[in-house]
Amino acid sequence: MSTDATTPTGPARIEDTDASWPAMLNEWASDLWRRLHRGRDRDDWPPEWLIPAVGVAGVLLVALLLFGLVLPLLRWVGRLVVNTVDGGVDWLRDWNLTRVVLDPVRDYLTAHSAGLPIDAETLWWTWCAAGVFLFLVATFWRAVAARLGWVLFGAATTAMVWATTTGPARTTTAGIAGLWWIALSLFALRRPWSQQKVAVHLPELPWLARIPQRHE
Repeated sequence: MSTDATTPTGPARIEDTDASWPAMLNEWASDLWRRLHRGRDRDDWPPEWLIPAVGVAGVLLVALLLFGLVLPLLRWVGRLVVNTVDGGVDWLRDWNLTRVVLDPVRDYLTAHSAGLPIDAETLWWTWCAAGVFLFLVATFWRAVAARLGWVLFGAATTAMVWATTTGPARTTTAGIAGLWWIALSLFALRRPWSQQKVAVHLPELPWLARIPQRHE
């Protein structure tokens, strides 16, 4: 007499077919968290490797934020600033109202560069660089020497425009040069935002101290 004996078997194991690295990383992190959670009641908790691991994770997080967010943002801002400055320079160069002042100055420097050890083009760009330098230093650092130099720069520019322009437009071009210089001087020669306080120390007068006593 034969009997069929069947051996009970456990439930079939379900294998995870997702072998991508995010899933593996998630599984590893979940297992590590369970181990840490179970070991909190031990006397040797936290383990020695926890603090270095947290430090490494913090460094990796900062590097991820730096290379993934900060650097692209800085590159975008840099490209925006460069494109804005480049477009502004082209706009000013092609604008006829600026040419009213710049063209006479360039013609004056070209006509009076004979005998100099530099050519007219280098003299022109040196003059422009000097004006930009004086304007920036006078605006942001409010240096006295830079402000005096800015005043002389504006006077010399207006004089060169007056000397180069001929005919009835001489007064007009000199006036436009003066308006440009005044508009820029609103920034270069401005006063500081904080008002200066002057403290005056008066000498002590004994007879003023006796006046209230006489009325009592």
